Amino acid sequence: MFELIRSMEIDVEYGRGSAEAFVPADHPLFADHFPGTPLLPGSLMIELAAQVSGPVAEEFAKMRMEIERWAILGMIRDVRFLHPVFLPASLSIFASVSRSEPSRIETYVTVEGNGERAMQGGIVMMMIETSAELAPAIEARHNRLARWK
Repeated sequence: MFELIRSMEIDVEYGRGSAEAFVPADHPLFADHFPGTPLLPGSLMIELAAQVSGPVAEEFAKMRMEIERWAILGMIRDVRFLHPVFLPASLSIFASVSRSEPSRIETYVTVEGNGERAMQGGIVMMMIETSAELAPAIEARHNRLARWK
């Protein structure tokens, strides 16, 4: 679902990032999801929040902790869905580092959909060392980030 993110900004000094996304009602993924009343699934909100938390965690680890790691979604903590998001939807996604260790970085995330806070909670990104076999995935991620910034 990487194509849904339109732009992203990361402020490494303060350990936070934000992104804008657009989710169309006619995306094939939602063909059978509440026909007649297209609704954004909570799992997709979590995925989009992780797509912001990951780059924030990677940049934070690189600049503030002086380690090069790859962030993968490790855990969801106390995420609450506060308001339904009907499609089409413009989303604002915010992530800020709340705790950091070399092996994991925790972020607090919020997602606003069509102007209302729809989700909030914690996401733990596991920080793994990169290897040669991950090189194609890392390159693809760097290319996506370059488009978003």
